[in-house]
Amino acid sequence: MHDPAPDREPRGNERWILAAAFLLALGALGAIVVDDYEPAKLAPVFMLLSWFPLIALHELGHAVAARLVGWRVEQIVVGFGREALSFEVWGVPFVLKTYPLGGYVVPAPRRLEGIRLRSALVYAAGPLAELALVGGIALALGPEVLFARTDAVGVIALQAVAIAATLGAGLNLVPRRVETERGTSLSDGMGVLASLVRPAASFAAELRAAHEARVRGARDEASALAACEEAYAALGDDPHLRAVMIATLERVDADVEGRALPERVLSRLARGPSSLTGSRRGTRADARAAQGSG
Repeated sequence: MHDPAPDREPRGNERWILAAAFLLALGALGAIVVDDYEPAKLAPVFMLLSWFPLIALHELGHAVAARLVGWRVEQIVVGFGREALSFEVWGVPFVLKTYPLGGYVVPAPRRLEGIRLRSALVYAAGPLAELALVGGIALALGPEVLFARTDAVGVIALQAVAIAATLGAGLNLVPRRVETERGTSLSDGMGVLASLVRPAASFAAELRAAHEARVRGARDEASALAACEEAYAALGDDPHLRAVMIATLERVDADVEGRALPERVLSRLARGPSSLTGSRRGTRADARAAQGSG
């Protein structure tokens, strides 16, 4: 939903084109540095080396903002192509892919309250994370050193990172649409604007679809009940969602006694073909009584 990027392995000659472009850029930078060397010529090299960490920082900004506004984060991806490494950050899957030329976060809104503002904040958080880094570098170096020509390699490196982060944030804040293999994507600037004017019905439909997918994807009783209760808290007794709840809870044979679910769901399950009352619930009650008396 936010900041998507192509999620596929490069095809055909794309691998070689990407590799050649990277090596060409690296070779050109190397030639510039070696020819009549001076420390200032290292700046483009540091800018190139900071590209991947800045992408990761950008996506983490989206993810942290999503968590702060009460959304769930399904996945954080940096790069595209084959998966190179995966691990968890705060319980969220973090995937590094072969070609570090972009990234995306998969957030999942939970409620409709304030969703326009929350969505805008999640979009804005990526560029703001990069600008926050620039602000930190400016405070550490001071304005005079930040903009001064120097031969100190460490200062040059920080100056280069600040330039790269500023350029990245600026480009992402330019409102535009981007076509990817996932469909039409929005730059962060366009995403902020679109979030603030997007119809409430559109948000509601997307939120319903997300909750329905989570309910359908439940594999056991505990996860199904948790997903259903979260969906009910977010959307109330929605008729489409109700049908998905009933089908899922019947599939996992859930015991809904005492659960915070729509009354129509509880009554339908109580009298349905695979009744949650009757013999099965009686069996569970007998089992609990037996445990209590043991």
